[in-house]
Order: sequence, then structure tokens, then C-alpha cells
Amino acid sequence: MPRNAAERQPAIGRARWVATLWLAISLSALAGEDRHAWPEGSAMHALYLQGERLEDIRAELGQAHAGLLDAFGDDPAAPSPLARAVANHQASWLAYVHADCELAGTLTGADGHWPVVHGLGCQIEAMADRLEVVRAATACMHGLAPEAYRFERLECLGNLVAWSQEGN
Repeated sequence: MPRNAAERQPAIGRARWVATLWLAISLSALAGEDRHAWPEGSAMHALYLQGERLEDIRAELGQAHAGLLDAFGDDPAAPSPLARAVANHQASWLAYVHADCELAGTLTGADGHWPVVHGLGCQIEAMADRLEVVRAATACMHGLAPEAYRFERLECLGNLVAWSQEGN
């Protein structure tokens, strides 16, 4: 039994990995089924539809984020520290949204597969919002002249983070 947070961390990592694996297996099993096999309005039908929507928005967000990284104009083999930080931030944001929405779905108190359906809906909404922010940042970056000052790039990327230096 773990005695402190440092000892619990590997167990938490394994539990998260198992939960993610379970969700992936569930969604892939659903992919082989016909969504119409489940009555409309049922948790399984909703799970199937939300799984499709999540895959679509995740792919769209991935493409948009790749476009943002391309807007840096760096060599992909040697990205700038700022481009690396943006890429790391996106990976961490995706992990946070997954965990946050999993908890939000569970906190609904729903039975059966409904907590997962609610959690997927949460992820879809968060990713749709993020997609707009990433697209705006990409458009801003493309609008800059190649000799633009660094602070102008930073202004383009400011909405990617929840905190700002305004007033500090």
C-alpha cells in the first residue's frame, strides 16, 4: 500500500492507462457494430455517436495544431524552444481535458454508460473551443511579417493559455 503521493503516482499512472485502454477498446468494439443496433436515445447509441464525434474533432484539432506548428516556419527536425513549448502544451492540455472530463462525467451521478457519454461530450465541447483558439492563433501567426518581433508571436499565442501577465 502506498504511503505517500510519490509512491501513489505510479499506481495512478497505471490506473489512468487502464482506463484509457478500456475506453479505446470500448470505442473500437463499437466501431465494428452498427449504431442502429441500439435504440435511439439509449446510452450505447449515444456512446457510439459521441465516440464518432470525438474521433472527428480530435483529428480536426490535430490537423489545426500541426498547422499552427508549421506557422512557426521552423525546421521540424529542430523546432524552436517556443514551438516545442507549444507542442508540449497541447499534449498536456489533451491529457488534462481527458482527466477533467472523465471526472465531470463521473460527477453527473448517472448510471451505466451515461457517465462516459457525458465525459465524451465534455471532451468534444472543450476540443471544439480549443479548435477555434488554435485556428485564431494560426491565422495571427500567418499574418505576421517574417521579421516580426518576438512579442508579436507571443501575442498570437496568448489565448492558448489560461493565465496572462496582464496586471502583473
